[in-house]
Amino acid sequence: MTGASGTVTELGSIEADLGLGEDRADAIVLSGDSAGVVIGDAVSPDIVKRSIVVAGHKTSVSLEDAFWLALKDIARERGQSLRSLVAEIDAGRKGGNLSSAVRLHVLDHYRRRAGAIGAVRG
Repeated sequence: MTGASGTVTELGSIEADLGLGEDRADAIVLSGDSAGVVIGDAVSPDIVKRSIVVAGHKTSVSLEDAFWLALKDIARERGQSLRSLVAEIDAGRKGGNLSSAVRLHVLDHYRRRAGAIGAVRG
């Protein structure tokens, strides 16, 4: 089976190799931006270190899959590259590390969206 963002394999020996136990994972994404273990509708809670070039310098961010995928969605919604969005976040952060700044940006994005929806409903 193939997912939109990577190669997905059926369970079996790989699940055992990862020590997940029988019937624990629904699928395992072997490559692509969403590489990890899929359990139900949830993404893996593991933190993955990803490299990205920001302002001409290679750096890394350590994020859970949910934050990485949300960040990509935000960039897509804005019509900008992931690299450009991360550079914007980096330029606007006030202390702390880039990974934390990215998480806060994602949280703020969805809080604003929820507020806008609440205002329409309320």
